Amino acid sequence: MKKLTGICLSALLLLALAACGGGNGGQNKEAPDLNKYYEDFMASLGADNQPAMMDVEAEMIGQVYPGLETYGLKQSVLKMAAITAVPCEFALVELEDEANAKAVADIFQARIDAQIEGGAFYPMTVEGWEKAQIITNGNVVALICAGEQQDQAVEAFNQLFA
Repeated sequence: MKKLTGICLSALLLLALAACGGGNGGQNKEAPDLNKYYEDFMASLGADNQPAMMDVEAEMIGQVYPGLETYGLKQSVLKMAAITAVPCEFALVELEDEANAKAVADIFQARIDAQIEGGAFYPMTVEGWEKAQIITNGNVVALICAGEQQDQAVEAFNQLFA
């Protein structure tokens, strides 16, 4: 009877470890909710300071981020300022395959370069785009252009992975 109890307790312990991620050392960390990050950051600006934003969707994705539509995305938040004079854009994606992160980062960098080289029409807008950053963390890639709030936006994003 003691032997059977010992076997049952051992099996229970193994199941508990597997459920807690003990089998892989806890390395299977899920990506953060990118939409929640975006919503929380925008809310932190206060209603009076939030720029008017619009979704980048459907055929517009291929125009703004050529090639992005060819990569499998688990999550995506693609937002741009509705007014061209405002340097604010968030392109946040979680890729199905981490091996594609560099290619997506290159697509986002091409977007920044295009805005700096003539897509942004106003000197202040160009300055905002010059501060834009690409951040890659595993299979998550972000383009963050947040104007005067650039540092806060990047810091809040990086905290998702701390």
